[in-house]
Amino acid sequence: MPHYNVIIGFFDGSGTSIVAGSRYYHPKDLPPEYNGHYPFNGNLKSFCLGIPTVFTDEISYSKVPMARIGWITSIVAHGRDFKLSYRLPSGIAPIPADRMASALGLTNLPRQIGEMQHSHWTIKEGDVFHTLAQAGVLEHTRPSVFATPTDSVQNNLVSVMMPFSTAFTAVYGAIHAACARSGLECQRADDIWEDSTVIQDIYALIYRSKIVICDFSGKNPNVFYEAGIAHSLGREVIPIVQHPDDIPFDLKHHRYIRYLNNAEGLEKLASDLTPRLETLMSR
Repeated sequence: MPHYNVIIGFFDGSGTSIVAGSRYYHPKDLPPEYNGHYPFNGNLKSFCLGIPTVFTDEISYSKVPMARIGWITSIVAHGRDFKLSYRLPSGIAPIPADRMASALGLTNLPRQIGEMQHSHWTIKEGDVFHTLAQAGVLEHTRPSVFATPTDSVQNNLVSVMMPFSTAFTAVYGAIHAACARSGLECQRADDIWEDSTVIQDIYALIYRSKIVICDFSGKNPNVFYEAGIAHSLGREVIPIVQHPDDIPFDLKHHRYIRYLNNAEGLEKLASDLTPRLETLMSR
């Protein structure tokens, strides 16, 4: 299941925030490997950096602020607090916080201390983009290059973004084998032909997928673009690569799987992918 950060208060749109350490609430539904950790180091930090974030000021009796959706780009300890840097993509317009709260099921109770009246940082389960789009809150931010599909996310679908080259045929085979071991369906864009333009089929495939595997080997610009789409949609992305130098600078803080494109290396790739797929599917 996808997740997203929610930061209420501690937000002024400047690109940096100090969040009180006492106001970070660790959700009970996160996988066990994140228990007992704070979000400025280890696996939990990588997790928080890899999921979208809802930023908003508190709702008061006299003011309803505008919420924004973006990504945290760095988290460091700041005494007992957390110092965050973040980016707010210009393509995702501000949303009235009360409409956002209603769509996401965040409490906003009149004359009571509800979730929207309490500054804090927590992690929620769900696909924030799909939920807001279904509620009509993101209608004005639909992309102009491709049409947003009406399909829902398929929880057993893994899409693979890689160069269209025979050199990657065996790599795709190893990925397909790892998905099969986990009982998952695996597709590439060349497996389907539903639209007259390739980019629309790619976007629709990413949109329907719960997990997107991106092979950055060779620094293929199309794969970079497709990874950006996947991150923007809040999908779980698994980077794989033959040479670490091919990982884009903006993604080097994320964990990746390195492999060798030979028989032994591809068998190891399938073995390394299988537990990661199963971990993400359990969320």
